[in-house]
Amino acid sequence: MLVVGVLLCVLVLPNAQAQSPMQQDTTARRQAAPRPNQFEEAVRSSADLEVDGLVVDETITKIGRDFYDVFHRQWEAPPSAKNYTILIKERPTRGNGALIQVTLNDELLFEQQLMPRYDAIEETATYVAEGLFDYLVRNQLQQQLEAEGRQQLEVF
Repeated sequence: MLVVGVLLCVLVLPNAQAQSPMQQDTTARRQAAPRPNQFEEAVRSSADLEVDGLVVDETITKIGRDFYDVFHRQWEAPPSAKNYTILIKERPTRGNGALIQVTLNDELLFEQQLMPRYDAIEETATYVAEGLFDYLVRNQLQQQLEAEGRQQLEVF
């Protein structure tokens, strides 16, 4: 019986020692956990951090990559443009060409086959950057007028 009592003490003591660090860990977690007010403030401040514009590159050949590089260098969003996504997508065609598609917020705005001439690629990318800038400005103006209950009279 004495042997059984000693075994129980040996089995119980390590468990008792193992429980005290666990209790300390949970106490430390409670202290380290943010209070609900801090958590809500962090969520509110992270909600203010939004990406206003995104340009996505889905090109696969040198022609498409050159187009994207020139477009990205030329692109400057209107100061008031928010929450837009520009997708530049490329599909290879027969021969040396590539079909370039540019979409803005899932709306296809430009599609053209390009040949591997850098001057043509540069001219087209500049044209697309200027066209998207104008489109975003007009789209924002239209949204402001609709919010006020008015309508745009002419498109320039």
